[in-house]
Parts: sequence; structure tokens; C-alpha cells
Amino acid sequence: MSKILNFGSLNIDYVYTVPHFVMPGETLAALERNVFAGGKGLNQSVAAARAGGDVYHAGAIGKDDSKVLTDTIATNKINDEFLMRRDGPSGHTFIQVDTTGQNCILLYGGANQSITCEEIDSTLKNFTKGDYLILQNEINNIEYLIKSAAAKGMKVCFNVSPFTTQLLTFPLDKCAYLIVNEIEGSSMVNMPEDTDPYILIEKLAAKFPKTSFVLTLGVRGSVLKLKERNDVISCKSFKVKAVDTTGAGDTFLGYLIVNLAANADPKLALKTAAAASAIAVTRKGAAPSIPLKEEVMEFLAKNKDEVLTDKI
Repeated sequence: MSKILNFGSLNIDYVYTVPHFVMPGETLAALERNVFAGGKGLNQSVAAARAGGDVYHAGAIGKDDSKVLTDTIATNKINDEFLMRRDGPSGHTFIQVDTTGQNCILLYGGANQSITCEEIDSTLKNFTKGDYLILQNEINNIEYLIKSAAAKGMKVCFNVSPFTTQLLTFPLDKCAYLIVNEIEGSSMVNMPEDTDPYILIEKLAAKFPKTSFVLTLGVRGSVLKLKERNDVISCKSFKVKAVDTTGAGDTFLGYLIVNLAANADPKLALKTAAAASAIAVTRKGAAPSIPLKEEVMEFLAKNKDEVLTDKI
């Protein structure tokens, strides 16, 4: 199997349960505090590792505050030799969650925004043509990463989240896969957010003909348009009782990329990713909710008769 390098974000999530969101000038006592490892990058690495991938995580963390991050990497047997330590703080969030379950989030990029082009070059020299690079828009120098990895023949898989219009100036046509939701995808081709997903993914493919697209549709499922195929592959979501949707998209992406890297049938890869995310939403948390490969295989076996590949 190809190596999978995730050059991505690592955040410490400080989650405070509060009776209500803090008002201007107010001092409020929190009911509870929990600290979790997070960041889209780390969540996706955990998912890819639990899916059975040969995963390397590159990124930057603080020297003094990152034990929860390094523990998560070690526990999930993710290679950390390209992890960089900084004197300053790791990326982190302060999350208020009120008694109704609503949240508000303050994000500080920290070490995630300190990656240099020299560090990128030093990391990429350890990977070759056919290896996979996973990216999200939560670190700096994304444009340089895309250009450099594509020049080596790596398959760049870019999850364009959080979306900004600046991304449209990047060489997105050099990406092997672009992973977008309906809002992100419609913004990329200047179409309404309620555009039919099959029309939307064809518009995206027409704008970036050298790129394959994954369009995620939340509870409805997902569609996949491979650049070398004329058809669009659909996959509905499994019907489960959701407890917490945090990290479901990252779980889906990690499992999908690992299966595509292993040359799995695209329909099966999509269905396996859907199963993994279905399990994840039945559990609380982001990284802690991501299932192991064995759990996903067992879930698929129990739901083998469920037809998900009809048109959404």
C-alpha cells in the first residue's frame, strides 16, 4: 500500500460546559471542563490509521502543551517523525457548550500557522510518486504543499475546509481529489447551495477536469466523480441514531482515502467510508468516536443487504 502523509492541523480542544454563553463583561463559572485532541488534520490521520493505512502525520505543535496530541498519535500508531516542535503554543480552541448542546468556538491557529517551505521540502523528500498527501485548510503554505507534492507525483487529496475564496487562486487542478461539501462545492462554481448534487459535481468536474471529486451531503450521503470515469458513484448514508456528528466528515475522509489508496472498488470504498462515519455519529467526541477497521467490517456484514448505491 502507498504511504499516506497527512500534512495537517493539530489542535487542543478545551471544552467548557456552561449554563449559557458568556455575555460581554460577565464572569461565568463553567459546570465542567474537558480537554481533547483535535483539529481536522489529526482527526483524519486517526481515521486513516484505524482504517489500516500506513499513516505519517506532519505538522507543528508546541513543546510544552502538546502531550494530549502526541499521546493520541502514539496510541493510534501514527508515524510522528515529521512532527515539528515549537517554543510557542499548539493550535487550540476554547469551546463553550450550553445546556441545550449549542456551542461557540474560539480558534487560535498557534503552531499550525508556522510551517515553513524548507520544512515542507524536508518532509516531502521522504515520499515518492504514488504516495498520498492529505491536506485541509487549517495550516499555512497550502499552495506550496500542493505544487511541491504534485511535482513529485504524489496524489494530493485536499479537503477544502474551512473554505475561503482565496483557495480558488490555488492550483486545485493539480489535486488528485478534492473533497467538498455542498456549500463549498457551490461556492467553487458560483452556483446556489441547493443545486442538485449531480449537476453540481458535473460542474465541478468540468471546471477541474484533471481532478476527481468527492461531494459530501451530510445525512443524505455522498457522491464520487472519478476523472477517468463518465459516471457518478452514489452512496446513501446508513440509518443510525446520531448522538454527536463531530468528526463524522473526518472519519469518512480518512476511511475513503485509505480504501482508494488500496485500490478498492470505488463503490465499496464509498460504502466503507459511509459505514465508518455512521458508527462515529453514534458516539460522543471527534477522535474518540472513530471506529476501528474491524468494527466497520462487522457493521458492513450486519448491514450487507442495505442498498446505498441508488441515486440520492
